[in-house]
Amino acid sequence: MTSSLSLAGSKENVTGTYRSVPWYFSLSLLSLGPKQNVCKLMTAIKCVRLGKACHYPSGRKPYGSRASNNSESSPSSISVAASSYEAAPQFPDAFFLDTDLFHPISHSELRSSHSIPSHISCWLGSDVNTIYEHYFNSVDTWLPFVSRKRLKQGIQANDLKEASGLALLLLCMKLASEQPDPHGSSSADSALYKAAKSYLVTVEELSPASLHLFQSLVLIALYELGHGIFPAAYLTVGRAARLGILRGYHDRKNATQLFTTPPSWTYWEEERRTWWAASILERCLNLGPKGFPLAFPEPAQGELLPTTDLEWSRGDIGTTQALFTTGFSPDSEIGSFARVCQVSHILGHVITHRDRRKNSDSRSSILSEALQLNNTLAALENYLSQSSLEIGDEAEMVTTLDVALCICAQLALYHIYACNMPDSQEQRIAEENTMQAACISGIKKIMDTQGAALARRVLAQGMDDLNKSSPLVAQCLYDIATECQWFIREGDAGDSTAETLQLTMDALSLVAQRWEIAGKCLRLLNHSAAT
Repeated sequence: MTSSLSLAGSKENVTGTYRSVPWYFSLSLLSLGPKQNVCKLMTAIKCVRLGKACHYPSGRKPYGSRASNNSESSPSSISVAASSYEAAPQFPDAFFLDTDLFHPISHSELRSSHSIPSHISCWLGSDVNTIYEHYFNSVDTWLPFVSRKRLKQGIQANDLKEASGLALLLLCMKLASEQPDPHGSSSADSALYKAAKSYLVTVEELSPASLHLFQSLVLIALYELGHGIFPAAYLTVGRAARLGILRGYHDRKNATQLFTTPPSWTYWEEERRTWWAASILERCLNLGPKGFPLAFPEPAQGELLPTTDLEWSRGDIGTTQALFTTGFSPDSEIGSFARVCQVSHILGHVITHRDRRKNSDSRSSILSEALQLNNTLAALENYLSQSSLEIGDEAEMVTTLDVALCICAQLALYHIYACNMPDSQEQRIAEENTMQAACISGIKKIMDTQGAALARRVLAQGMDDLNKSSPLVAQCLYDIATECQWFIREGDAGDSTAETLQLTMDALSLVAQRWEIAGKCLRLLNHSAAT
């Protein structure tokens, strides 16, 4: 983004009523030089104040203007503020009624032109660059799924059919990246949150299956999970899963594809990353409640991991690695976010194993699967520890997340088999004893070394820049702390257990300043300690 965008950040009072320069004017400044920016902006401010149509003799028209073959825009087609509507697009009935008659449609076919409501323009403000920079310097550092390059291109394209989707995405980027006011209302009562949820319903009617809509659902789900807004977070993730499946992300080879092949490599990669991001959120949400089937299906054979984060952030075409391999190798060219995807995939296997274990008739096969998962997690832990030594600072936040999710997967598995109280009247078999010993040993290792190391890293990163803290580590810190509390009560704590407990509590306290979910975890821990 160009620094000239900051020139658009002026506000003024008109006849005693607050009024800001519409956000779409600042979008159009992206392609102009600094001197042109000032001239265009001053014209825009004057037009808004006087209630007149903006008139540009040459160059790019303000964002949201209708296309025209003439060099001058007509007063009746000036911007999204004008009353220009199109009927909502007709979804192809043959997609559901007769797939033999259905042919994939273009990615732009289910979009319609629509004006941006004034209250949404007000929320976005006059300087889109502020939203852009703040988002990519915070949330994007650990959950990179929005393409910087495509976002810039979409803003500069001035396509009225993209206006509502872009406005929603920017609004949700603002929502996910803004730090809550400690003295204000709760995040669940945030006016911005309510505006984003309401506008999402509107855009869903205008562009029912757009990528912008899918990404906005992921960002709203992230906000809800991050601030502990339940069950809204769970329901929003499920909604995102349905939309992703409708778009055919889960199985491009065998599932009926609504759209044609993505128009560019970057578009394809952005779809892949958004699908993974939503899937990661669901795995985190399903760590607690048991017996809830995952809405995101298991990745299809041949599924690829995201490209490296450096190539992605630069907008370069990069190489992609396969998800299904014979093992984990630190020598492979896998980016930090791709490692998070690998871990979340294994976490999904653990959750599925936990939830179907009681319904299996074969104890031997279930225990065999458990031992295999334990070996996989041990290899994964070793792989992540080696990889973390080789990364640069730019990937540090993502690496904290992959380690946290790996520990979550380990503890979820250990909780099943560590208990020495049998859950069956049948005679125990050798595999049960082996698995129990491995689980108790694994829990103690987490309390002695892994948990403390993770908490220290979260503390260091949070003190460096709290805006880059991820709420997805909160569950892991909470699980580690509850294990420490239990072993301390049992009198079987190691020398470092009390220190690990304090470190995890401190890390949660710090993260709670940015994400309310961490504060809710702390309150549960304090309640548990008091009982």
